[in-house]
Amino acid sequence: MSTVTWDGMNDCRDLFARLRAHTDDLRPVLDSIGNELTESAKSRIADEKKSPEGTPWQSYVNPNYASLKRSGIRRKNPVAGLGRWILEPSGGGLLEQSGNLLQSITYNVSSDSVNVGSNEEYARRHQDGGGGIPARPYLGVSADDANAINQFIRQALAE
Repeated sequence: MSTVTWDGMNDCRDLFARLRAHTDDLRPVLDSIGNELTESAKSRIADEKKSPEGTPWQSYVNPNYASLKRSGIRRKNPVAGLGRWILEPSGGGLLEQSGNLLQSITYNVSSDSVNVGSNEEYARRHQDGGGGIPARPYLGVSADDANAINQFIRQALAE
């Protein structure tokens, strides 16, 4: 799994420090954060094609490669709140060849942290670039994610 830290997220970090002082059970808010970041990463792959910072991913180096991609990617279920991904035909866009990367993104919660990522061996290469493949970061914390994290922590502090 790739690691995303609190760098540049001072508001979240400060609120989280307050939450640590407020409760011993961080798992509920960490679970909410993990789910938010997982769904955001999946959305970046399936729909947005942008980094968490909003930078569009580099297109295919070889334009003919796009036509060779197999179709079939998992899209978010249209039923709100289910958080499931279902198989639908697609044009086989960036990072969508088999849908395995999207399906593999998950999170693990411990007593004081949450890790979001993929166990696919090629996941890091797509995230960071390398071997002729440009970086197409899908993991990370966008401004919308940071706002959601702040809300989760504020809600937990209010309870």
